[in-house]
Amino acid sequence: MKKLTAILLTLIMTMAMTCTVFAAEITEEDGTPKREEVTISASIAPTYTVTIPKDIQVEFNKTSTAFGTIVLDKAQIDPGRVVKVELAASGLLKNKADDTKTIAYAINAGGTAFVSQEYTAAGQSTPLTIDITKQAWDQAYAGEYSDTVTFTISYVEVSGAAANP
Repeated sequence: MKKLTAILLTLIMTMAMTCTVFAAEITEEDGTPKREEVTISASIAPTYTVTIPKDIQVEFNKTSTAFGTIVLDKAQIDPGRVVKVELAASGLLKNKADDTKTIAYAINAGGTAFVSQEYTAAGQSTPLTIDITKQAWDQAYAGEYSDTVTFTISYVEVSGAAANP
């Protein structure tokens, strides 16, 4: 009985697994070869993953601190388009007790102020540093300082303004 049930269930499952197939139909009418062309296509939606630096504590009197690296980790990008990363910051660390007391700083990439960069392929990256002059440290008041850095990431047409890293 178990064998019969297993055979019947197998037969029912086999009949239930149907697959629809579409095919171009070629009909031979006069004995001459017929030719039919078919198209194979695929579609990939644009997608990307970007890593940006995280919160950091700058050590007192240190004139250059590694801030982290912007990395285009994964990317499926349309031709003529880029992932653009822009940075906005005041450039002033503000004293929490008195925000008129500040320490000037710069966020640099390769010794130049970082404003924006365009990326076209996974693996491209830009290491950043936070630079504070010795003079700025010497003139600073005691206390806790902070500022907010804003990264804006967008998917845009190639501008040609920024070279790829």
